[in-house]
Amino acid sequence: MIPLEFVQDYFNDNEEGMRKLLPWFLNLVMQIEALHQVGADPYERTESRKSQRNGYKDRSLKTRYGEISLKKPQFREFPFETELFGKYARVERALVNAIAES
Repeated sequence: MIPLEFVQDYFNDNEEGMRKLLPWFLNLVMQIEALHQVGADPYERTESRKSQRNGYKDRSLKTRYGEISLKKPQFREFPFETELFGKYARVERALVNAIAES
């Protein structure tokens, strides 16, 4: 669920609100991608698990709202792959549309 303060900030000042909302949303997307790639929830012991988590790596992303800092998940056995950075423009548009519909 989107923290209410991010939505309120967005309605008060679109630019500043997006600067706060984007890192939260994009980090959440990467967390969900990481769960799918690993094949298990954090601390879950299962035969389908493909790797162990190994912290985060800081990653910056330049947006029209300025540069934002993200936490990219890391794995031990293979590199984390995200489609997020290549599809950023579409993600941003979808996020703006979702907020407008709220």
